[in-house]
Amino acid sequence: MAVCAGCTKVVQWLAQELGLKTMRSAGKDVYIIILSRYLRLAAYGAVALILALYFEAQGFSDEHIGLFMTLTLLGDVLISLFLTLVADAMGRRATLLLGAAMMTISGAVFATTNDYAALLAAAIVGVISPGGNEIGPFRAVEESTLAHLMSEEKRADVFTWYVVMAVLGTSTGLVLGGQAVDHLQSLDGWTEFDAFRFIFWVYTGVGCVKAVMALFLSAKCERVEKEELVSDEQEPLLNGDGSNGYTQQVLDYRDRPTRWSNPISAISEQSRWILFKLCSLFFLDSLGSGMVPFSLVNFYMERKFSLGKGQLGGIMSTTWFISTIGNVFASSVAKRLGLVKAMVATHLPSSIFLALLPVPNGLPLTTCLLVGRAVLNSMDQAPRSAFISLVFLPEERTAVMGMVNILKTLSQSGGPWVTGVLAGRGHFWVAFVAAGSLKAAYDILLLVFFAGTVHERSEASEDLSDNPEPLGVNVIPDAESDRDARPKDDAVNTPGQVGSGDVANPFAPSGANSLSRCAHSHLFASLVVRCCLGTSQSRNRTLQPSALISKIIPPYACTMSPAILTQRARILFLDAYDSFSNNIVAQIEQSVDAEVVKIYIDEPHFLTNLPGTFADYLKTFDAVVAGPGPGSATEEKDVGLMNELWKMQDENLIPVLGICLGFQSLCLAHGAQIEKLVEPRHGLVAEILHKGGSIFSDVGQLLATQYHSLQVNIGHLIQIKRSVCHPGELWKPTETCPELDPIAWDFDNKRNGAVLMAVKHSQKPFWGVQFHPESICTNDEGTRLIQNWWKAAQAWRRKRSVESKERINQVSDSPSSPLKVDDHETFHQLHHSNPHVENTLNKKRRLLESASASDHGNEQWLSPAELAPLIAHGDGKSLPDLPPSIVHCATTGSGRLTVADVSELFDIPRNEAIVLESGLQSDLLPMKVGTGRYSIVGLIIPGETLRLHYHVDSHKLELRNGNDKVHTSFVVADPWEYIKTIMQHLKPTRTPPGPTFAPFWGGMMGYASYEAGLQTFGIDVSTSNAFPDICFAYITRSIVFDHQLKKIYVQSIRGPNDQPWVESTLEKIYKAVAQKSQFSSPNPTPLPKANPFETDAVLNQYLASCEETPVDRESYLDKVVQAQHMIANGLSYELCLTNATLQIHAQRPSLDKATSNELSWKLYKRLTGHNPAPFSAFLRLHNVHILSSSPERYISWDRNQSAQCRPIKGTVRKSPKVTRADAMKILSSSKERAENLMIVDLVRHQLHGVYGSGNVHVRQLMEVEEYETLYQLVSVIDAVPPGVPKARTPNEWEEPSDYISSKKTDDAEDMLGFEAFVQSLPPGSMTGAPKKRSCELLLPLENQERGVYSGVLGYLDVGGAGDFSVVIRTALPSPPTTTITDTWLIGAGGAITSQSTPSSEYSEMRGKFLSTAAAFLAPAVTATVFTTTPTVIPLISGFSSMHGLPTTNVDLRVRLQEMLRRREEERLLEGGVDVEVDLDVDVDVDGDGDGGWETEDDELIDGE
Repeated sequence: MAVCAGCTKVVQWLAQELGLKTMRSAGKDVYIIILSRYLRLAAYGAVALILALYFEAQGFSDEHIGLFMTLTLLGDVLISLFLTLVADAMGRRATLLLGAAMMTISGAVFATTNDYAALLAAAIVGVISPGGNEIGPFRAVEESTLAHLMSEEKRADVFTWYVVMAVLGTSTGLVLGGQAVDHLQSLDGWTEFDAFRFIFWVYTGVGCVKAVMALFLSAKCERVEKEELVSDEQEPLLNGDGSNGYTQQVLDYRDRPTRWSNPISAISEQSRWILFKLCSLFFLDSLGSGMVPFSLVNFYMERKFSLGKGQLGGIMSTTWFISTIGNVFASSVAKRLGLVKAMVATHLPSSIFLALLPVPNGLPLTTCLLVGRAVLNSMDQAPRSAFISLVFLPEERTAVMGMVNILKTLSQSGGPWVTGVLAGRGHFWVAFVAAGSLKAAYDILLLVFFAGTVHERSEASEDLSDNPEPLGVNVIPDAESDRDARPKDDAVNTPGQVGSGDVANPFAPSGANSLSRCAHSHLFASLVVRCCLGTSQSRNRTLQPSALISKIIPPYACTMSPAILTQRARILFLDAYDSFSNNIVAQIEQSVDAEVVKIYIDEPHFLTNLPGTFADYLKTFDAVVAGPGPGSATEEKDVGLMNELWKMQDENLIPVLGICLGFQSLCLAHGAQIEKLVEPRHGLVAEILHKGGSIFSDVGQLLATQYHSLQVNIGHLIQIKRSVCHPGELWKPTETCPELDPIAWDFDNKRNGAVLMAVKHSQKPFWGVQFHPESICTNDEGTRLIQNWWKAAQAWRRKRSVESKERINQVSDSPSSPLKVDDHETFHQLHHSNPHVENTLNKKRRLLESASASDHGNEQWLSPAELAPLIAHGDGKSLPDLPPSIVHCATTGSGRLTVADVSELFDIPRNEAIVLESGLQSDLLPMKVGTGRYSIVGLIIPGETLRLHYHVDSHKLELRNGNDKVHTSFVVADPWEYIKTIMQHLKPTRTPPGPTFAPFWGGMMGYASYEAGLQTFGIDVSTSNAFPDICFAYITRSIVFDHQLKKIYVQSIRGPNDQPWVESTLEKIYKAVAQKSQFSSPNPTPLPKANPFETDAVLNQYLASCEETPVDRESYLDKVVQAQHMIANGLSYELCLTNATLQIHAQRPSLDKATSNELSWKLYKRLTGHNPAPFSAFLRLHNVHILSSSPERYISWDRNQSAQCRPIKGTVRKSPKVTRADAMKILSSSKERAENLMIVDLVRHQLHGVYGSGNVHVRQLMEVEEYETLYQLVSVIDAVPPGVPKARTPNEWEEPSDYISSKKTDDAEDMLGFEAFVQSLPPGSMTGAPKKRSCELLLPLENQERGVYSGVLGYLDVGGAGDFSVVIRTALPSPPTTTITDTWLIGAGGAITSQSTPSSEYSEMRGKFLSTAAAFLAPAVTATVFTTTPTVIPLISGFSSMHGLPTTNVDLRVRLQEMLRRREEERLLEGGVDVEVDLDVDVDVDGDGDGGWETEDDELIDGE
């Protein structure tokens, strides 16, 4: 298995390095272009092999052949230049089609005529390659198209394979062409001339195939029209008002050159200057290449060493083949070094090898130099093409690439003549030295012109600041380190790493070492000045940075494309406390090559008058995304910093994409109104109508998820009158909002009418969408939209850079005060360590821990690292020394032994214990793959088992000994930091020697309350709960059931000497298994039936005394209405309203403690008997009793930190009349799917926040799963750390590799599952979304503590795994207030959405309560179970009297209730009767805790 995993990693690494991963997803157009080039070069190679021989066979003189070659070359230069210059105007596909036609015509002429003039005309006007090299207009057009189709980070990979396939094509043509000629000549009746003509017919066929392939290219290959470029990719800046001392020349697209105007004029002045420098360099390189072509190298080798043709051919073919291998790795080198460095690093050694070629006198060393040159010589081609595509604007690429290729061709044409002159005078070797020198000069000048200059800190300024970090900047970063560079690359140094000549930037928020815009950043200029000035000049002085930029930065540096100027792009995400924000961040990072930094909208550092202003901070970013969130754009507190974006002065403008709330904020700032929707849209998917322009370019049918209660009104006719005169009016701006162009609408809901879905600002780089492109139910076009926006933002930045050349000599008039040098430390400290900004929890931590130290003294307060050893090794007094260094484990078969059997075998019902039990089918197998496989019995050792308690109200953490006495108590701000450190400290050094599938070896078992979860994101609540909010017991002995394999594991981590206990316990269980198998084995003699009148007197007496405290129905209905009002106002998408104080009162019997404990165990068994669930739990620790039959998993993670969540929303009870098709129809309602979708997106958000982009996957989305008694709507979300192999099917998930061996993970990742567990508290299915705002709204609405209900319960394994359920369907005893009465608390509730109806929500809440209360209220529950069947009571009484049975017979009541319930369901299916179906005592084994179903007018009983 390890070998397979290693091989898999190697294959994946090779695929990544060689660009195969990129090619796999490149798309049809890319494949067609590369295949087309392969076929073309193969045809060129075959024709080049025979062309001179073909002329010779026709009797043409050498002079005619030479003239033909020359004129062909010149004709190709002229026609190719013309076609490449007009290709974008004529259309790229049309140009390629025309080139293919020219190639076809040339081949046909050569195959059919002997006339020299005709052949010459066909060669000049058509396409014929005399030397097998690339000619014609194809290459420039294809390279430009590939650059257009592929994002910048993928271009190097694509260009690499574009070059590799060309080399393979040429070699294929040479080999096959020669063999074909030889073979045809050997055939009877075939002459050499016939064979040559056959090759030309093949050439003609290739031209036809290329023409057909050109027809299959999509419209995506074409450059966007001028109108779209202005608005999307190259939107011009606004004219300045003159206050800043410069003017901008803005050219409206209507005034631009027409389609067929001079194409060179489309190249900007700045680009022409770059083109001139590049052409000068390429002239040197191409002249050097032309001096030593392949044929002349052959000639030199043969002359110097007198080689035979066979030997020479072997050497040269080897070098040709090796050059192909080198090309394959060009992309990998570029990824590590960057484009420019990769070009120089590969080409410069090749040039040196070329210059040294004449030096050796022996053949072996000369051959080595040839091979070395062959490996490196062509590796610069792919990076060079990618580099050219980056430094020029999209509309310039085709013309520029065409001119570059023509220049190279002309430069090469003069080289052979120079070499011929030198060889004729006996100085053949000089040609190699000169060629190598020219090519080396090209490499050095390339670095000089494009690699930039580094200004390091002067020595005089080393003591300038107390900050020990080095200072400095890259004025002009290497071109190769732009979008393709990763922080780990040499071109972008991470903090603490300084590359050669690079100095780390101390206030890059997330590790980048240079600012992204030299011409526009006050921070940049201030830092450069600080680096250059001495202490006396710069300390405590205020700088005007813009006035000094021109003295520091070369003039061309700020006029080049941003691809030359920037490191990896950076995007700022403004988080409005939404529960889907991390999904958007992940989508951006996966779809564009940019780093995303997230801050909150209310970041105090920017809302106060600190020196690091928001405007200055924005200058370190390329774009901003204003994210979604709860609330209204009309409320300042809901949008915060978003409003600052729309107020930016012209010189501070930055591209912005607003999503949902950000979209509404953008529109509101430009004149729109915010209004309520008639019907809110939360979790609903609609088709978005758009016209395909702007950010919707090339976007097809867009199905997008919506989460909004409010809409934007721009005063459009379609919104006011609900009609327009013609469809074109939909896309016109309004008088109310003249600067906002509507670009998308939603017409899905008739009551809402036309809802504006997207806008773009007509003059500024602002775009916005109302829907959520990141949702799992938004189709792939949502990602394309994000990519389109990023392209538009980049194009705007390039245009801005080009048109802002005049700015660098002007002093900025920004309204913000200039930065002082010392202010940079403050700004650096803000984001250097954590890009998400220091939050209030960190501040509270320092205050609370300081208070704890003062209240209890330094000896009382413990750090996490000090507390952990106490638990593992004790204190030598009241705490035992039980180091968990060894995991003792033994296993045996479980047979028909149940968890209850083992629990009673070890007298658990009468003592303290923790039992996590999975409900099983009748064959003792798990209910469903993926849930309920394991049951765990945690043994509490009297007087020894340690406990950890935490109280929310006092922030007090307590370590209690085995007698439940407080050993240590102190105040902490974050109890989870302590628990995390404890679990890290408890990791065993020796794991079980053999395979074990047990997920739990020992560790912490317990629960965390809902209020403890609220504290994780800064919501403090006052509680009066007598129970701890976090309670964990340190379990050192445990028994684990594997119901799938039917095994039992007996385990101990109680020191090195506990193996005897393991063996004796295993023997005890083995005997119990054998004993039960004797009684439960098949027996021909039937066993006597149990006497129904033999009952537990104590239990029956207790049940008979149970009474329910009625719930105020009207009060609950009013809360539902209030919740829906909040949703309609946009404050939340979904609110999970609960009632945690539903009560059952019972008369407490006079029993001893052990018998009283046993009574709670019987109640637990009764509860799980009525409601078998995959996550049942029995917990009794001192005064805490928990009886749970939870159907819902919160989160689980294995020892490799692969996590899984299984949110469940929607259930249908199975019956003979309810088929799977019926269930699927019921569960397809918009309400059920919307609720499931919201929780799926919420879970994705939470996991993305821990595991990062690209590591969270939805394996199963809203699929109906069939169980023994019901159907459920289930989704499955996996989170897998990078590099961890992950099973992709539910069956594989049940046998993860980490449960076989404790695989060692990196320290930084060994607690990912725990981090996801903590950061996801409280469970999203119990809060709603967005989570933080929903919790804040629910606190005053519910006006009560939830306590353990709505919290989580489970285990933390010492091996690193964990599994927790949501605490629902649970009964907890209230702290006793009298000596004669027990009070059991049972919480229940439901998810409130805009589609809810109050009465149905009340019925749902009652049904969930009764499903748990049935364990207590069986004799009296009948009167309230069916609200629409008042005849139930007399029916039961009559039935009982008729059979002579007491009316309290529970079994009879249950059977009759089941019969009536099924009849009620049948009525619903057959007649669609409008009734409400409540639950009976058997219901609720479903995964989301309902167990009922509804008609069209009634709600499904759903989970909290």
